[in-house]
Amino acid sequence: MKKLLFIFVISTLSLYAKPLAVPHYDPFGQTQKILSKKITPSTQVRRKKSYTLYAIYDDKVNINGNFYTVGERVGSCTLWKILQEKVLLHCHKKIKTIEFIRKKSYKRVEK
Repeated sequence: MKKLLFIFVISTLSLYAKPLAVPHYDPFGQTQKILSKKITPSTQVRRKKSYTLYAIYDDKVNINGNFYTVGERVGSCTLWKILQEKVLLHCHKKIKTIEFIRKKSYKRVEK
């Protein structure tokens, strides 16, 4: 008897029930927005230039495998000063210090 009453109540309620509205979902919609976006210079990632000091030979230094003297351009910087164990570069109104990778591996050669 209880089952029959339960079935009757459910069937009458289902006649008046409205179907659920299913929202439209596009899983690739967000991806298309990202892919269609143009890359401007402000959103590009700029890679920092790294300089490695290999050797100091009197008035010349070996940076990234090339020899430079004071006043020459090293990439976008200018070689400003050669010190005992490091080199100073003048880059965009700033002074950048380049040292040897390991302190004990420096090679200073003098005449």
